[in-house]
Amino acid sequence: MPLHSYIVQLVIFGLAIAVVTDFLQLITGKEKFRSIATWLLVIGTIAAIFAVITGNQAREVVEIPSGVEALVDANRQSGFITMWIFIALTAIRFVFLKFGLFQKPLKWGYYLLAIIALVFLFRTGTMGAEMVNEHGVSVEKMEKQPIKKPGFDE
Repeated sequence: MPLHSYIVQLVIFGLAIAVVTDFLQLITGKEKFRSIATWLLVIGTIAAIFAVITGNQAREVVEIPSGVEALVDANRQSGFITMWIFIALTAIRFVFLKFGLFQKPLKWGYYLLAIIALVFLFRTGTMGAEMVNEHGVSVEKMEKQPIKKPGFDE
């Protein structure tokens, strides 16, 4: 599971910053933001594919506490949907770049999809955080160790 948790961090960071950078380009008109957003979107989308794959693998080996199965399944489904939305967003982006559609009113559809993708990204991330932080999914239980009092006896 550790591999999945590392990949997820890259996905959340990369894709969130990609969408924010896209909106910076929209506001400022600076093409460097479009280039940065494109690279982050591609890298983040590829990472999202690996996050889904490693998440599915982790689901097979991680002990799921009783009563958390529905949350784990909802997270899995949300991650899958998020991945496909970002794959679609990336494909649409390349079509828009190739045909100059970012200069047309049609661009608002792209930006609406980007917002929807961001909502799904944060929804999925929030569910994953709840699984780990509140329910201990994939967190190794530590045995209680006796507390040693500081002293000069050692």
